[in-house]
Amino acid sequence: MGRKIAIASISAGILLLIAAAVFMNVYNTAMAQKKDGHTEAIQRAEQETELKKAESAETFNGLEQYIVITGSDDSGKPVYVFVPSDKKKKPVLKLVSDGISEKEALEAVRSEQNPQKLISVQLGMERSVPVWEVKYIDDQNRYTYDLVQFTDGEIRKHIAIRK
Repeated sequence: MGRKIAIASISAGILLLIAAAVFMNVYNTAMAQKKDGHTEAIQRAEQETELKKAESAETFNGLEQYIVITGSDDSGKPVYVFVPSDKKKKPVLKLVSDGISEKEALEAVRSEQNPQKLISVQLGMERSVPVWEVKYIDDQNRYTYDLVQFTDGEIRKHIAIRK
């Protein structure tokens, strides 16, 4: 009887180790894909715009994919660079001071909508217009996202999906 328990325990332990290894592999692959192209996008932004120093890069998936780089230009001013995944399109550099902040984008949404739970706020580009994408759960328990124009804080698009 004790031998059966030992074999079952060892088998369960081995299965647990295999499951953990598979999970780690899937996780690492997913994280690598999330950062895929960031280094190349930064190099492209440095070559094709006035970006001098990159501080961070995030992938934005909207109608088109962009890598959005936060950094500074030749004169040290804070900038965002929107690098399209389509190599035929040119990166776009915007001074941070030329638009609204993440906090202001969230306030624009709060003034017109009723977000109950914030999911994320991310800078991106849609149809050549820089936008803040604000994702949240609204007061009707719907998964909602608003695109807020970077330049003036106007809500450009509002989509709500029932969960």
